[in-house]
Amino acid sequence: MIYAFIYGAVLALGLIVPLGIQNIFIFNQGANQRHFLHAMPSVLTAIVCDAILILCAILGVSVVVLAIPWLKTTILAVGLCFLLYMGLVTWQSKP
Repeated sequence: MIYAFIYGAVLALGLIVPLGIQNIFIFNQGANQRHFLHAMPSVLTAIVCDAILILCAILGVSVVVLAIPWLKTTILAVGLCFLLYMGLVTWQSKP
């Protein structure tokens, strides 16, 4: 029972942390731009990325990723680098 709880907690953190970073980035873009249309490229990019992730989840891409170990490792490494970069940019940005 405790293993299921730990697994669920880790999974929840893994799903919410990237969305939190993305939301902070979008909020910062909206606050830093003088006009609504200047923030739209970031908003549209976030929408497209979310749509791609949802589509991949629906189409069962996870089965392919889990079947090819090096692909899973590559995706995890790219995701980690992206999150570290986004965190660094957010940390260094002026309030």
